[in-house]
Amino acid sequence: WRCGNCLGRPLLYASCCQTAHRHLPFYWVEQWLGGFFQPGWLSSLGIEIHLGHAGAICP
Repeated sequence: WRCGNCLGRPLLYASCCQTAHRHLPFYWVEQWLGGFFQPGWLSSLGIEIHLGHAGAICP
C-alpha cells in the first residue's frame, strides 16, 4: 500500500496503513498488485467511520 497524501508517498504494509489512516478517512491510498499500483479503498483495510454515538458502533 502507499498513500498519495502522505509526505513522500511511503510504502506501507496493510496493517501499518490501517493504523496510520484510521483517523484520516479522506486520504487516498493505492494497493500494489504485483506490477503496478491500483487505487484502493481504506474500507478494504477494515477502516470504518461511525457517525454519532461518540464514534462508537450503534448500540
